[in-house]
Formats: sequence, C-alpha cells, structure tokens
Amino acid sequence: MKDLLQTRRDRMAALFTIILPIAFTVFFGLLFGGFSSGNERIPLAVADGDGGAVAQELVALLKESPVVDVRIVQAVAVEKQVDDEKVAAALVIPQGFSAAMGSGGGAAVTVVRVLGSTGATSVEEAVRAAVDRLVAERVAGTVAIDTVAATTGVSSGAAEAAAIAGGLLAEPVLTVATQDSGSRAGQIPRGFDQASPGMLVNWIMFSLLTAATGLVMERKNGAVQRLLTTHATRRQVIAGKSLAMFIITMIQQVLLIGLGQLVFGVDYLRDPAALLLTMITLSAMASCLGLLLATVFRSEQAVIATTVIVSMVLSALGGAWFPLEVTGAGFARIAHFVPTSWILDSFRGIILKGWGVPDVLMPLGVVWLFTLVFFGVAAWRFRFE
Repeated sequence: MKDLLQTRRDRMAALFTIILPIAFTVFFGLLFGGFSSGNERIPLAVADGDGGAVAQELVALLKESPVVDVRIVQAVAVEKQVDDEKVAAALVIPQGFSAAMGSGGGAAVTVVRVLGSTGATSVEEAVRAAVDRLVAERVAGTVAIDTVAATTGVSSGAAEAAAIAGGLLAEPVLTVATQDSGSRAGQIPRGFDQASPGMLVNWIMFSLLTAATGLVMERKNGAVQRLLTTHATRRQVIAGKSLAMFIITMIQQVLLIGLGQLVFGVDYLRDPAALLLTMITLSAMASCLGLLLATVFRSEQAVIATTVIVSMVLSALGGAWFPLEVTGAGFARIAHFVPTSWILDSFRGIILKGWGVPDVLMPLGVVWLFTLVFFGVAAWRFRFE
C-alpha cells in the first residue's frame, strides 16, 4: 500500500505510465499505417468509357475480387489519381469495348500504373484475371454454340451460351484453398495492431525504473532496514514490493488496452480469457525483473542506466518497435531468447488470429520460466541494508 500511495503521488510516474505510452502508441500507429479500415484491398480507379454490358460485367468481376477496391472515376482524372498516389493503378475501358467483344473482334483495356510499384503489379494481375474470366466465358460459349450446331443443326444465342459458361465458371470443379502455416506466417501487423501491443510492452518495461529506483533509494536512506524493527518478514517485504509493481503494471495495461480497443480499433477482446492470462504473465514478469535489478545494483545511477538499457533491448529485440516478421529468420530466432517476444506473440496472436487459451499456453509458459528465474535470483540477493 505504501508503494502504491508513493507511486500515485509521483507525477513523473504518471508521465511514464500513462502520458508517454499513449503518445508513442499514436506516433508508431500512424507510422505503421494508421487505423485499420477493415478493407485491406488495393485501390483501383476504373474509367468506363464504354458503358456496355461486357464492360459492366468486367467492372462487376473486379468488384468481386478480394485484391482490388474499385473506385469509379472519369477518364480525365485517371492519371492524376495514379500520380497523386490515391490509387495503386487505374483501368481504362475504351468506347466500343463491349461491341468488339460481342462481335468476336479484337478488344483491349489499358492499365495505368507507376513502374516498379508492387501494389500496381498486384492490381494488374487482378485485372488480367478478370479479363481472362471474360475471355473464357466467350470461348466456352462459342465452343458450346458450335458443338450444338454441328450435332443438331440448331444454333443457340451467343448471349445465352456465354451466360451458361459464366455460371459454370463461377462454381468451378477445382478450387484452391489457402491456409497460413506456423505461428506468425503471413501475419504482419499493421498500424495500431503493431503499435498498441508493442508500446504496451515497451512502457511496461520502462515501468521497471519506478520499482527498481524506489527500492534502491529506500535501502539507501535506511527505510528498508527499519522494517527489521517491525514484524514484517523478509518474504513479506519481497512479496509486497513485487505485488505493488504487479498492480501498477496491471492498471497500466488495463488503461492502454482499453484505449487500444475503444479508440484505435485493436481487437484485444477476441478471447478475454487468453488476454487476461497474457496480461497477468506480463505484469508478473515485469515485477520480478524490476525486483531483480534493484537487488543486483546498489546505486541509483547504476539502476537507472541498467534499467533503461535492459528495457530498450528487451523492447526492440522482442518486436515492440517493429514486427519481427519483416526481419530475417536469424534475427527472429535470436529475438525469442528474450521473454518480451513471447509476450508479443501472444498479444498479436489474440489480435490477428483469434488465439484462445490453448494457443497462448506455450509462449506464456516460456515467459513464466523467465519469471521464476528472475524472482528466484531476486529473493536470493535481497538485503535489508
């Protein structure tokens, strides 16, 4: 209770536990792409200069695509949309396109893009897939008409044949299903999905400074030693110091997770039980590590310098500042020698993949091994004087 009261009265503690974490979350969230709109498709401007049935069918196929987000524009605005990077690319459908397709003559559409853009390349592939679908419908329809005419002497309409072929292509006999493999495959967090849990872990680590320096100062001015005159045992003092830090970091997590969920749209509550277990594990690990640093170093200057270095290394190496998915395999493997990477795996597993309690047990189990080591060494080295 004394530690909690002392922290509440410390204005600098509020700066490090509330104000700076929010500011850094906003900064890194915007840096990594901002808010998630729920639509991760690549923007494609479409200028339909034809307006015919086949052109409208092509536009409809593109709207059904999981790759592109179709935005209808005027032909004169196409290049400006691409140059201003409002869209990744643009599709121009010329006048007479539908008539040319209906007569079986040559027809072409134009994709306007920035050379070397990976997004534009993906858009072009989506356009080619839609065009191939149209061509396949026409080819299948033509073959069907010719076959029926050759065998029965009756010629059916091209439009009806193309419609039948389109229906068959809409439900193909062979499909490809995609499934992510591994705990982090293809799950690169963006925007606040990266920044919110990353800055949460980062500033929980910086909160070690409050606990560690407080214990060093109390040992220095004799406050801890005077506890020997009371009935407080060594175990009770250690437990009280650890519990105070645990409560402080849990309150900090509740505030930052609530902010992430309600303001930044980070879906922490996909599995509340798994989330609570992760929060408890992070607070326990942080409190035991803070106690360890305070028992290893005697001077306030040494504790401050070491705490800052340790918190920065654990945060950066663990993936709090940038997703480990964008690093090499060697770096990601080394990062999992620190507990923060396992904590962030759990947070992002819950947010991005809907992990439940069974999924977080393994990574959190690794963190608890670190926690027990931290607490054991801290309890062994703890001294009143």
